[in-house]
Amino acid sequence: MTRTRIFKLGLLTSSVCGATYWYYQPVVRPDPNYVPPLFIWNSIPKPVLSHFEASQNSVLWQLGTKMVVGVAGLLAKGFINASDTHVIGLDKFLNIINDPTRTRGVITVSNHKSVLDDPFLWGVLPLKNFWDVDRMRWVMGAADICYTTVLKSYFFACGKTIPAIRGAGIYQPGVDLAIKRLNEGGWIHMYPEAKVVQENKMIRFKWGVGRMMMETEESSPAIVIPVWHEGMEKAKPLYETKLVHLGQRITVVFGDPIAYSDIVADWKLGKLSREETRIRITQRIYDALEKLELEYSCNTKN
Repeated sequence: MTRTRIFKLGLLTSSVCGATYWYYQPVVRPDPNYVPPLFIWNSIPKPVLSHFEASQNSVLWQLGTKMVVGVAGLLAKGFINASDTHVIGLDKFLNIINDPTRTRGVITVSNHKSVLDDPFLWGVLPLKNFWDVDRMRWVMGAADICYTTVLKSYFFACGKTIPAIRGAGIYQPGVDLAIKRLNEGGWIHMYPEAKVVQENKMIRFKWGVGRMMMETEESSPAIVIPVWHEGMEKAKPLYETKLVHLGQRITVVFGDPIAYSDIVADWKLGKLSREETRIRITQRIYDALEKLELEYSCNTKN
């Protein structure tokens, strides 16, 4: 047996053993009361922070973003095509996102059913959207997961992930950055539950989205669109398996923009405090997603 064959056999054996160990390694359920240590914003590499602060980035950053977002889009499209996917309201959403005359920022909010929700659910978009990275979404992602190493920091920054520090409240650099992107006409996607919830009932939403909606420029308030989905919890359960299940029924519903100018108007007239305004705005978003769930969920129809 030649050295080449021995090397190939060793590589194959190592791969099989590694995959077997990974698959059968017990999944440890996290303590529901565990609170991660507060992430330090300045621990993010300085070039990444400079990238966040810049309105225009270098050719290398643009190339990296196109590669990460584009490849993620291809994987997402493959997943959606391999699933039993039902999409409602996509055309009206694309009309807003792709409108060349749009100057207002866009906030999409959705329930969080799986660790694969982003980017896989965006596979419902046309492929051309993934290569037009300036029009693609920024997403709020947990800093203590996405930005713990240099390699992960560059990868998720190229994937347009804004670090959200869990436990730091609504006044933090990540929320400031999201507001800046909105005022530049960008698109921010959020999971206001702030964690994966695979039960049927959504949990209380965090108030960060309320602050964003309050603090975008008065002349150009953000367009807020609810995006409800169902089925990702079957495609990738949190604990039962490490594999992705293809062929599952996935439903994605793009709702109509949420009206909230009346709440902001009451706040500016002094009828509501800042906290009351955030609570009412966040509750209106919750109600909009819950309404889509009641209308389109297979669980409520059965």
